[in-house]
Amino acid sequence: MTPNEKELLELFEGVAKANAITMSKELALSIDYTQTMCNRLVEQGLLKVVTAGRWPIFAVAKKVGKKTTKK
Repeated sequence: MTPNEKELLELFEGVAKANAITMSKELALSIDYTQTMCNRLVEQGLLKVVTAGRWPIFAVAKKVGKKTTKK
């Protein structure tokens, strides 16, 4: 994961959902580059697409595979 991807993921953890346009303003990066990073994070299973479209809405994906034990 690149430093920019890590920073983007940290920003997503602070919001319920957002698109690349909104996040690009927070990171001072181009919209297209931010969109590419979002797509890479979706491929890695760290983000999910909430609403598809030209500028999809993304949210942090829930981690799968972690089991909790009841006491």
